[in-house]
Amino acid sequence: VLISKPPHPEVLPRIEAALEKIGKPVVVCCLGAARSPGGRSLWVRTLDAAADAVAARLAGRSWSPRAFGDPAGLRARLDRLAPHGPAAGGILGLYTGGTLAHEARLLLAELLGPEGWGRILDLGDDLYTVGRPHPMIDPQVRGDLLRAAGGDPGVGVVLADLVLGTGSHADPAAPLAEAFEAARARAAREGRRLAGIASVVGTAGDRQGLAAQVARLARAGFEVMPSNAEAARLAALLIRPDLAPRLLEEE
Repeated sequence: VLISKPPHPEVLPRIEAALEKIGKPVVVCCLGAARSPGGRSLWVRTLDAAADAVAARLAGRSWSPRAFGDPAGLRARLDRLAPHGPAAGGILGLYTGGTLAHEARLLLAELLGPEGWGRILDLGDDLYTVGRPHPMIDPQVRGDLLRAAGGDPGVGVVLADLVLGTGSHADPAAPLAEAFEAARARAAREGRRLAGIASVVGTAGDRQGLAAQVARLARAGFEVMPSNAEAARLAALLIRPDLAPRLLEEE
């Protein structure tokens, strides 16, 4: 499995040539790369698709990309959210993972157009980390931005990642949930609705506890999706419900 941000155009052909020499099956996810047609490797567009394709290969199952792994479950979520109508305002992505932020930006630009839908911030960028710990460790910058979003009528949907494991905050869901609760309460006082969508990167073996982290975000009002790509697509659906027929095909 090869996972990368887009290689330089001069490097990509060399990667493709090297892949053709590998005798084993290869799944490639170079986010946003425009690959040449043909070749034996399976190229996918998102991180979760890479994982799903590998799992299917190992299990001897056929695989094809889908926008959502559980379309019926997603329809139930949309039915529950439908009475609120389309989200008023754009999308604000507050990310601690740079690759996840890049993936979300690509998906939203594809679904909603290159601009006008909002912005995705990589809070691990030097702009936010000079003189302070990375946001996976120190949640203050993201918390401050999230609370401020509650008072911004231009933000209707907050999109966030949560990354567990060694080197991350001991309980990252707690400060993210508390900031979102404060932001949502402020938006409600001002007569607006603020939706929150999140995905969690982690396993049951991580010290923070995957299930507990997901549950804390859900109690705060986040719609917790099984992957970053699905979270970004749900954010697009809240802005543009008319995308549902395109994204919710069963096959």
